Amino acid sequence: MSADTLKKLRIFAASPSDVASERNRLAIVVEDLKPLAEHVGVALYLVDWRQAIPDMGRPEKVILDQIKPDSWDFFIGILWHRFGTPPGVNDSKMGKEYLSGTEEEFRVAYRLWEQYKRPRVMFYRCMRPIPPDDLDPEQYKRVKNFFVGFAPDADHPGLYQTFDSIESFERRVRQDLTCLLFDYSEQVEGRSVTPEEMQVFVPIVPDNLPRRSAFFGRAEEMEKVMNALSPNERGWGVVIDGIGGIGKTALAVEAAYRCKELEVFDAFIFTSAKQKRLEPSGVKPELSAATTLDEFVTETARVLGKPGIAKLEGEGRRRALLNALRETRALLIYDNLETLLKEEQETLADWLRFLPQGCKAILTSRRGGGEGGLWLRLEKLTWEDARQIILNELKHDENLKEKLQRAGEKCWQELYDETGGSPLALMHILGLLRVRTTLTFSGALALLRSKAGDADLVRFVFQEARKDLSENVVNVLRSLSFFVPSAAFEALQSVANVTRQALETTIDRLSALSLVDVLAGEERYALHPLTRAFVRDELLADANIARKTGMRFARYWVGYARQYGGWNKESYKTYGRLEAEWANLDAAANWLWETANVQGDSVEDKNAAQMLNDLAGTLWFFCWFRGRWDEGVQLSARAYEAMRALNDWSQAGGRAYHVAWIYYNRTRTDDAAQWADRCSDAWSRGGSRLEQACGIRMLGNALELRKDYDSANRYYQDALTIQRELKNNQSIANLLNDLGELEGKRKNYDAAERYCREALDIYQKREEKELMPAPLGSLAELALDRQQWAEARKWFEQELELAKEVGHVELIAQAQYGLARVHEAEGRAELALPLAQEALKIYERLQHRNLAEVRELEERLRKGT
Repeated sequence: MSADTLKKLRIFAASPSDVASERNRLAIVVEDLKPLAEHVGVALYLVDWRQAIPDMGRPEKVILDQIKPDSWDFFIGILWHRFGTPPGVNDSKMGKEYLSGTEEEFRVAYRLWEQYKRPRVMFYRCMRPIPPDDLDPEQYKRVKNFFVGFAPDADHPGLYQTFDSIESFERRVRQDLTCLLFDYSEQVEGRSVTPEEMQVFVPIVPDNLPRRSAFFGRAEEMEKVMNALSPNERGWGVVIDGIGGIGKTALAVEAAYRCKELEVFDAFIFTSAKQKRLEPSGVKPELSAATTLDEFVTETARVLGKPGIAKLEGEGRRRALLNALRETRALLIYDNLETLLKEEQETLADWLRFLPQGCKAILTSRRGGGEGGLWLRLEKLTWEDARQIILNELKHDENLKEKLQRAGEKCWQELYDETGGSPLALMHILGLLRVRTTLTFSGALALLRSKAGDADLVRFVFQEARKDLSENVVNVLRSLSFFVPSAAFEALQSVANVTRQALETTIDRLSALSLVDVLAGEERYALHPLTRAFVRDELLADANIARKTGMRFARYWVGYARQYGGWNKESYKTYGRLEAEWANLDAAANWLWETANVQGDSVEDKNAAQMLNDLAGTLWFFCWFRGRWDEGVQLSARAYEAMRALNDWSQAGGRAYHVAWIYYNRTRTDDAAQWADRCSDAWSRGGSRLEQACGIRMLGNALELRKDYDSANRYYQDALTIQRELKNNQSIANLLNDLGELEGKRKNYDAAERYCREALDIYQKREEKELMPAPLGSLAELALDRQQWAEARKWFEQELELAKEVGHVELIAQAQYGLARVHEAEGRAELALPLAQEALKIYERLQHRNLAEVRELEERLRKGT
């Protein structure tokens, strides 16, 4: 048929600027449909205001004069949240001013239709969320009022269609215009388009994938999914499982689009059982969710263009779908399957094994499994991937950009940590920052760190999982929520108070539900931060249950500290166990402090207070040896407050002594003196003679800091006299070493050496290897002061070897610092520098009294080498 004989059909498009993307898609659709139009005897033309030639006069009149409304066959209107700009003229029939050019064009078309039933008026309304910064309330009000006019009793009754994405608009308008062309062929040309012709001109490509979104990271996981979907792979596809919000659906959809680009499949069918979605404004219902296996099958058949399958039932329906799938290479994406009944999930898994060759499936679920397919557990995003998401989001919103840039990347990483690498949680918080103008970045972090985290987020992620939790599972989750960051099997078993077999079964169940992470290569278990928030909010809402669980947790770690901490000749050998579990020991200490609730002289929970003191006492030497000085100060200071409130002066003095000792070694003179006074006061009220002697020693330490060496000597001698009377050899040796260091500062080197050698002799006779490095270091310092380099090196090397063996961090640094000075004095700066640098790292962490000196040495050596 020649172009001259074709009937011309003109489509006039009217819309404001906020739907420019839809206007562009409409042009693509019209262009795509031209071959079919010509086949049925029609030439399609899309016209709008952009084709008008510039001229003088009212703009809308210039447009309508040139693109005459009586030449329009179809009028397509599109509105979202903007109504447009008033054209500057009144509607003569309505007696009021037109509110936009789009409205004037519509009214002209509508009145022509009323009179001549031409043009056909087709209106489409966009329903996707409106960016807050783009919303003009007055414009949006006009849009809403306009669509009210489509009601049966309104001024322009009619039917309009809605859409929520550019893709859904394209599908809708393509389908509508195709049907109109078919109708034209039947009614005007008197012939129907055959199925063969339809396939040629309008090939049916089943594809209802959700809109493609920006995707970052997951390279390793994506490679596994793409391999599983390869035609060369014999399995039916892949199951992606993981905690809610970890990005399972996003990975599945992105994989589908990559398959489309590679032309691996001819059909892409997405069906979801997700019944709710999370938006910044809260949890919203999903109206199109499939809730049963039959609905999954029916939806798949509908998208395939096989609606008749829905009329069948049960197994017959599934068998018919398999037969229909033999006609194409289809990728099925079945999302959120944990909402199906267990029997339906098992039936689906069995059905998938019979997928025709060329077809594959991706399932997403919080449960693992799926015989015959790859099982992929999705873990948290990496920090770098999360950072790319943040950078992408801030490009699209100036308000968000300002907040994020003001916070800085260090705070971004805090946000990543608090969301546990969950893309959903990260995007949700970014969304809240975008739409809530008063919400600051620190406020968003506080929201996540609160007891329940963000309530909407937690409720959304765990709404389905909550249904599957037995009492045993709940008990284990409650117990596990106290562990930071993870729990060993034995520890969790003790706190949950269950048998080994029961815990093994429960862990399997929790892992299957993606509620517990089983750490690779270890018999340890952890909760995602969002899971922890859910447990604390819902499962530990009962204060009595929370306290009982917390008390079991604390009691376990107090016992653990007693077993592997404390002080004896071999205790340093078990300090590695305390180091490995420090996070949990610290969590137990914090819980006990909060539960004790010490307010002045009042203690809410005396049992918790006593346990806190017990923990502080047994962990003290570990904290001192392993360089956890900050933690030791906090723990001992809290325990002091608790014991002081309980009038347990013996224990209060001990904890004050420990705090004073660290401040003494940090040269924090005033703090050391204050805590030494507290120690002395407490032990004067209720301490033993041994404890009182220790208090006197600490007062001597404080005086030594003030360089009041004579007074310090008197206190040391008084304490030594008491300790000799009590025959406490360890304390005697400690004081002798104090006196040796003091005499060294007074340059009484011979006396100093006698004291230090006597202390070393006592430790050696008692075989107290963990205490020997201290007098060895003191002897080395004396030799260094005397410029006896070889002697100093010998003592420092012995100190370093022993300090490393027993793990005494401070004395390791002291020996390294001493050896560096010896090497420098001997002209071997290349040997001195690395030792000084290693010592500096330790001293910086400890905030040690020698920090300034070792920093000066390191800088001097670095400049000289």
